Amino acid sequence: MAAALSFTNKPPAPQGRVSDLFAVVYREYALLARNRVYLIVGLTPMLIYLLLVNTSLSNLVQHVNYRGANVSFTIFLLPMTLAMSVVSAAGTAGMAVFQEEASGVATQLWSYPLRRSRFLLGKLIAGVSLVMAQTLLGLGVAALLFDFPFTVSGWIGLLVMLIFASLAFNGLYLAAAITITDHQVFMVLSNVSIPVLVFAAPSLYTMESMPTVIQWIAVVNPLTYAINGMRDASLFGLGATWQPMLVMAAMAVIGYTIGGRALLNRARNL
Repeated sequence: MAAALSFTNKPPAPQGRVSDLFAVVYREYALLARNRVYLIVGLTPMLIYLLLVNTSLSNLVQHVNYRGANVSFTIFLLPMTLAMSVVSAAGTAGMAVFQEEASGVATQLWSYPLRRSRFLLGKLIAGVSLVMAQTLLGLGVAALLFDFPFTVSGWIGLLVMLIFASLAFNGLYLAAAITITDHQVFMVLSNVSIPVLVFAAPSLYTMESMPTVIQWIAVVNPLTYAINGMRDASLFGLGATWQPMLVMAAMAVIGYTIGGRALLNRARNL
């Protein structure tokens, strides 16, 4: 009679959702923080405009009439500098997708039963926190250099709009990075899109002073709503920013939805 087989080893217990998500977030932080080149590239344009353009133009133009308020040009330019930091950092977070594939991490990652929702949520947390960290650094430098007479409500509104803008543009660039397969194409798109988005929006001037054709472009430019939202929040409070906030929220939902669907096709082709 054959002896009964017995096994002393047990299969590993499945990890919970929290531990999986923590592992994804930790990996994203390590991936983004170790590549100092992309961090420098993301910070440089913002600091250049903050230290050179803001100081130079604020001496040339003292005040701007914005929605009936006489606003210092230094305060008027601050949302442009912050928006540039948001876009630059979002492009840096998008490049992480190509770093994963080039290093073979993406193949290893999708060899495990990882849910798409956890992967996207991990990228969302890491990417948005990177965008916020770089932008808050620029805001801190600006607060040291210039005098911003914002109220507590104005500062809170500015930070809330920064979060909405970070979510929106991180989702946009993540969707573009997952959809595009060539990293050089994405790098060109990321670098070219920054000046186009910034200067086709009411960054250095009010909407009314822009040429008619540029005004048409500004209406469909998502950075217009981020800049106007931060500007209105800091000057008039959070209640004046409901329209830009809705646009940023819709943009974030669309970006992460497109990125999630494209992620499945990309994982199958690895």
